[in-house]
Amino acid sequence: MLKAAQPLLPHLHRLPTPLLTLPPTLLLHLGSTTSPSPLSLLRDPLAHPLHLPLIALGICIPVTYLLGHLTNKVSWVDKPWPFYPPFFASLLFAWVALNPQAGVYGHNLPRLVLMFTMQMVWCIRLSSHALRRGFFELHEEDYRYTVVRRLAPWPVWAAIHLFAVAIFQPALLLALTLPMHAVLVLPPAELSSGPLNLSIPFSWVKPLLPSSFHSAADSTPVLNAGDLFVTLFALAMVYLEYRADNDHFAFQQAKHDAPKSVKVIKPRHTNPPNYPPAGEYPESHHPGFITSGMWRWSRHPNFAGEQLFWVSQALFVAVAAETSKVTRSRWVGGDVWGPPLALSLLFCGSTLLTEWITQQKYPLYKEYKNLVGQFLPQETVLVYLWGTIRGTRKASNEKIYKPLKAAGAEYGSTGTTAPRS
Repeated sequence: MLKAAQPLLPHLHRLPTPLLTLPPTLLLHLGSTTSPSPLSLLRDPLAHPLHLPLIALGICIPVTYLLGHLTNKVSWVDKPWPFYPPFFASLLFAWVALNPQAGVYGHNLPRLVLMFTMQMVWCIRLSSHALRRGFFELHEEDYRYTVVRRLAPWPVWAAIHLFAVAIFQPALLLALTLPMHAVLVLPPAELSSGPLNLSIPFSWVKPLLPSSFHSAADSTPVLNAGDLFVTLFALAMVYLEYRADNDHFAFQQAKHDAPKSVKVIKPRHTNPPNYPPAGEYPESHHPGFITSGMWRWSRHPNFAGEQLFWVSQALFVAVAAETSKVTRSRWVGGDVWGPPLALSLLFCGSTLLTEWITQQKYPLYKEYKNLVGQFLPQETVLVYLWGTIRGTRKASNEKIYKPLKAAGAEYGSTGTTAPRS
């Protein structure tokens, strides 16, 4: 086994530092501590800020995988999803509070607290929506997993469960806290006074910190105007998600609770047995899915807000530091822009599946895709130009919106009123 691993040894240095140093640090700690525990590891001067989060991840992955097998439901990452990033971030704060080496990073605590506060706002918003939708119920499973399980051969489904669900998703949720680590370890000389040269000096927050955290000169800029802009952007993205989820929930509720007097549009097609069943809908909610309000500009405004919120965490690093070699190496190394990029790739894949399922239920979704971009309004502009050039836009627009206008459908103040085309 050692012989087989020998060719890999020269490349070990390419692994991330916390991953590379975790095994020897853990072995030394276990051998030199009479009563090892998570608290004693946090106090160990050799412990890296990310060591305990990595250990927690190493526990989460097998637990998630086993729960999926024991319950035959694989949504065990989805249920605690809102709590994963704040949990991993809180382990960073625990290292800062307990480790004797943490005092040198006192100048970064204001920005770290601001980033964590944004994560908590995100967590509260998402968990309240998940509670309303029943996502925390133990017997519930994301409908997309149910569809994939029916369609995929067993070996493919087993690989999806292990790699895409049990391993990749918890690792991604840990990665979303890496911009906080990037901010934590910035040296004072790297900190920027911001685009407008407006900043809060360390002297303003120094009296609030223990003396062991007086790590920089009084004039060191700990927050700047860029942080204000990024904070407002992050809050705007959370509000966008809130509005989008509320509007979508209201539309779905109204569709399912429509009066019996409303004409029901029956499906004109039949899907294979293992496909999602063809959907029916009341005429007042043509074409069976929401197409108005924000959905005139984006097919998934809530998904767009989610991705851009995590971009805002990376932006905190960008506005914090001057573009020196140290900062750029962290950007290229992937702990700043890598996590939101990985999240966007996950959303692209899951959205393709979501839209395929919707199109099987409601074939007119194909026409809707010819009118509106997937995430951003810029995409919708390009779709508009392409549809106009091809001469297909008018026909698609009539199929989606003309029956709705003819039915005189209005859904009150939920943001789903019939649009004008």
